[in-house]
Amino acid sequence: MANTFLMSEQKIKAQTTKPASPPPGFYHKYAKVNGITIHYVIGGKGEPLVLIHGFGVNWYVWNRLLPELSRHFTIIAPDLRGVGESDKPAGGYDKKNMAKDIHELVGLLGYKTINLVGHDIGLMVAYAYAAQFGDEVKKVVLSESIVPGVEPIWTKVYTTKWWFGFFARPVAGKIVADHVRDFFEDFWTIGMHRKGAFTEDESDEFIRAYSTPGATTGSFQWYGSIPQDVIDNSEFMKRKLQMPVLAMGAEFYLASFLVDNLRAVADNITELKILNSGHFVVQEQTAQVQKGLIDFFMN
Repeated sequence: MANTFLMSEQKIKAQTTKPASPPPGFYHKYAKVNGITIHYVIGGKGEPLVLIHGFGVNWYVWNRLLPELSRHFTIIAPDLRGVGESDKPAGGYDKKNMAKDIHELVGLLGYKTINLVGHDIGLMVAYAYAAQFGDEVKKVVLSESIVPGVEPIWTKVYTTKWWFGFFARPVAGKIVADHVRDFFEDFWTIGMHRKGAFTEDESDEFIRAYSTPGATTGSFQWYGSIPQDVIDNSEFMKRKLQMPVLAMGAEFYLASFLVDNLRAVADNITELKILNSGHFVVQEQTAQVQKGLIDFFMN
């Protein structure tokens, strides 16, 4: 019985090491950029649209949107450094540098200008991208986080989110590495208004991505590097973003102050409130998000 259980457990682990499959017409790819290997999913036709995920998820968070968005755009959905099939180096997790990862990927693929979406930590990376390479970004969507260092909202949020401090601790990633499913299934509920919004396939893929060796330690450094982001953003904010910005916030999470935060860093802002949704807007209100993105980028 014990041997049978062990063989079953090993079989399950073997099955879950393979990344989830994207929709037809999309492909898993890898690129050497900024000194590391980045994994990304690509497909579709038209102008490039780069989708940057946040914490607790990976590229697969966009999977529901890919079939429709790919009718209008070439979609590039990377795994950020520190998670999934992308490298997990010892450092380089400040958002200024993570934006360079994506910028080099875009250049390697031959694109001069892009449209850009960032959710959660991805918002911070997308802002750093747009701030550094503004002439190369046509439009940008910033969703469900805030730009570190923008006051008074930054201090108000930073001091109320326990994980900002916990994740910065050197031991945190090692502690969670042995309890990935338990940790994330609990963590996701903090911001989720529609409980159980993730499908089983989505939950399994996100757990798998953060179970890859080094992923908790790497991804936790997205938070551990925030003090450096505040310093970098203090320089970026001296010149506001000039491209159109869509502030996409969830009704029951960050919509109430997302626009106020972004006014400090951008001039041309449109607000989109995702109704009856918590933090994970793509899963909680897929149709609203899809329509909002297409309306913003196509008009």
